[in-house]
Amino acid sequence: MSYLSTLSANQKAQIRNAFTLIDGESRDSNITKDDLVKLYSTLGLKAPTSSQLTDMLTIDGQDRSESGINFTQFSNILAKELSKFEDKSIIYDALKTYSDRENLKTFKDELQIDVNVLKDACCSVQLGEIGSGDQRLSRAKFDQLVEGFVQQQMDGKQIFLASKWIDAYID
Repeated sequence: MSYLSTLSANQKAQIRNAFTLIDGESRDSNITKDDLVKLYSTLGLKAPTSSQLTDMLTIDGQDRSESGINFTQFSNILAKELSKFEDKSIIYDALKTYSDRENLKTFKDELQIDVNVLKDACCSVQLGEIGSGDQRLSRAKFDQLVEGFVQQQMDGKQIFLASKWIDAYID
């Protein structure tokens, strides 16, 4: 699937600028291991290992570390990554309906939801087709899915840390 059609003109221009910056002085229209090492050096960062560089230049299981990746490949990678932000924001917006409106913060901050309110909602929804039997999410399974993302408040209330959960689980 090509994600390029989902990009705005401004995003495409930014991707072109990023590609040109990374391609660096070689201007060979490919991002190579050498280009990445030079970029890290320019930024004053420790260069990734050879295997990390190979991972960065592997597309759909194909090692492109020798030939590099071209602009179209680079654009598709970034467009795919940018599409994840949209997916995350849809889930975030859905979870916002369960938050205390007065404590609502921006997406970069923590969205906190009363875990019991969310559990009641999630465990009351029929998951299968109508007539296929009761296929609701069990309360035990819900607890398992949010484990590590629930914080006990001083007043005894349990809060689901939705933003952290989204970052951990939504690709």
